[in-house]
Amino acid sequence: MSAGNRGSREPEAWLLGAGFAEHDTPFVQTVHQGLDCYLFRLQLDGHAVVTTSGASMVVSAGDLLLFPAGEPYELRIEPDEGDRPGEHLSTDLYLFCNGPWVDKWWNHRPRKRHLRLALHENCVYLWRQLIEEYRRPGKPDEELCDYLLRALCLTFDKYGYDPKRATPVPIAAERIRAYIERHAAEDLSLSDIADAVGLSVSRVVHIFKEAYGQTVVQYLQNVRLQMACDRMRFSNLNLEEIADRCGFHSYSYFYRVFRQKYGISPREFRQRAT
Repeated sequence: MSAGNRGSREPEAWLLGAGFAEHDTPFVQTVHQGLDCYLFRLQLDGHAVVTTSGASMVVSAGDLLLFPAGEPYELRIEPDEGDRPGEHLSTDLYLFCNGPWVDKWWNHRPRKRHLRLALHENCVYLWRQLIEEYRRPGKPDEELCDYLLRALCLTFDKYGYDPKRATPVPIAAERIRAYIERHAAEDLSLSDIADAVGLSVSRVVHIFKEAYGQTVVQYLQNVRLQMACDRMRFSNLNLEEIADRCGFHSYSYFYRVFRQKYGISPREFRQRAT
């Protein structure tokens, strides 16, 4: 499509809001009448309890919540027995949307309110693109948001599955991934992960590589780098604090692996993202 033709079609998927939320203290949000649009929420880290239609569900890293317009719900974020004092409680991505294409997508099949994303990095990437576009100074590019939002919804269909049923990857691999997501910011070794899921180190290494096509160490580093990118975009912490909070206790090491993955320094990344 040439620049001169852009904007000739009316967008059919409308992004109304998008963002990144991190909660260090208890938080409760109750919407008794429901929203006037769709709400999507992806839990990145920590945990929360959501109540809708009289039923409560616990959500943890990798869990996706989908709510249509008019559906009442309550979101509750509180510490549990396993949380340490001062530990952040919940991190999530959220967006509000509407439009005839979204209606058609929603009604195409019965929709679960609670899904788990087996390969949610794809969704996170699209979600971040939508957040960046929504927060860009001036008016967001409606056509770009239209296509990104459609791609995100279709990615939900491709990678989302009902957590109450059999998973498309071995349960042990999913437990390993979830543990890494939850504890990525901590000092974490293969032995720690193996002990947590009740397997040997060699078994953890084999199962994870078979399921996800990358090593545990590679995945852990990517999760930490994604956490650092989010904090560089959406927090006022300095780079050394961000590195430390994301599990990189040596800034020089963080700088090296960040530049190796993204091709620019953390400082350059932050300058471009703001």
